[in-house]
Order: sequence, then structure tokens, then C-alpha cells
Amino acid sequence: MVGSGVQSLERALDILELLGGASGELGVTEIGPSVGLANGTAHRLLSTLTRRGYVLRNPRSRKYALGPKTMYLASSAGERLGSLARPFLEDLMEVSRESSNLAVLDRDSVVYLDQVPANRMVRMFTEPGNRVTPHSSGTGKVLLAYQTEAVVDSVIRRSGLPRYTSHTITDLGCLKGELAAIREQGYAVDSEEMEEGVRCLAAPVFGLDGGILAGISISGPAGRLDEERLEELIPHIKRIADEFSKSFGES
Repeated sequence: MVGSGVQSLERALDILELLGGASGELGVTEIGPSVGLANGTAHRLLSTLTRRGYVLRNPRSRKYALGPKTMYLASSAGERLGSLARPFLEDLMEVSRESSNLAVLDRDSVVYLDQVPANRMVRMFTEPGNRVTPHSSGTGKVLLAYQTEAVVDSVIRRSGLPRYTSHTITDLGCLKGELAAIREQGYAVDSEEMEEGVRCLAAPVFGLDGGILAGISISGPAGRLDEERLEELIPHIKRIADEFSKSFGES
């Protein structure tokens, strides 16, 4: 019974994750095969999730989407993650003397949850709640780099690869090559790809299960964050990201 209950929980979570990554509503015949369930089993789990408010059923299309409970949990989790990240962002700002940021991947965009501004006259501001396309930012590329290829393809299919500056990556093959390099080196650089004159250095934060949870970054004027300065900061941001990741395993 315990094993059956755990398996049902895992399948329910699979359904929630599938709906969370979908670009629209999904029917039972789409959900079942995607999570390895018979349609009848998928329907029973969806009925339970709908009754508890985690999933909504459109009575006209008879298809499903995430419900208000998941949105409430996501908001609460974002606030909690921001408070946990604050000392690490402060450390990153102090060592770099540039604004530090925390961001997560939400479907097809990067959402900034928190920032610690640098104590300088010229500094970068990113309002919590701001959304950007993932291919054009350091945090976005870090968050994409540790996803499966199917997730990357799905995100790019929805968001596209719009050009913001002459430095923006607009070719999917080039982007995937850079994502592979990011996984190898453990950090990403945005060299004026979102905005002219702005550079960013980002590193991944992992959860207890080893999956990518968030990205932390520093952003500042390209003149200050030149190649030499970035090389100096890479060990620091990797150390701080690693300490943040390890903090989730502390009791």
C-alpha cells in the first residue's frame, strides 16, 4: 500500500510538472501517455487534483490546466527562496561590488525574484517580478543549460530567439553549443546580449535532488565587467552558488 501511494504521488507530481510546462490546456489522452499512465488512471488522478484545487478542468474543452493552489504555492515558494537567497546575494554583491540577482525559470521566461543593488552611482536595477527571454540573459542561459533537451526545445519553441542587440544569440544550434559549454564550465556570461553596455555573470543553484533550482548573477556596466574582471569573479560566484546549493541540505 505504501509503495502504491508513493507511486500515485509521483504520478500526480508528473502530471503537475507536465501541465506547468505546457503552453495551453491538455486533455486526458495527451496527459496519460506523456506520464506513462493509462487514460483511466490519469483521469482519476486529475479528478483528485481538480477537487483539491491544484488543477482546473475547462468544462467546455474538457481539458486541464494548473489551478489556483499551484499558483499560491509557487508564490509562497518564490518568497521563501528569496529570503533564503538574501545572505548569498549580499555576499555576492560585496565581493563583486555589482548588483546581484536571483532568478528562476517559469515556463518560457526567466523571472527575477530578488536583487541586492550595488552601492555605486552607476548600477543595474532589475525589479523583482521582471521577466526576460532565457536565451538572452546570463541567468536564463544557466537555467536552460541544466534542462533536458526536450524542455529546452519546448521553451524556445514558445519564446523564440528574438534579437535585442547585435550580440544576441538567434541561432538554436549556437545556443545549444553555448549551453553545453555552460554545463562544462559551471557559469554563463551575457555579453551585451540583452542590453547594449551591460554584462552579466551567472551560476546555477541546485536543489536537494540535484536538479537546477535557480540562477544567481551579477550585472553591471560592460566597462567595469571586462574580461579580466570576469575572470576574477568566476571563482567567487561559483563558490557562493555552491554554498547556496549546499544550504538546502542543512538541518
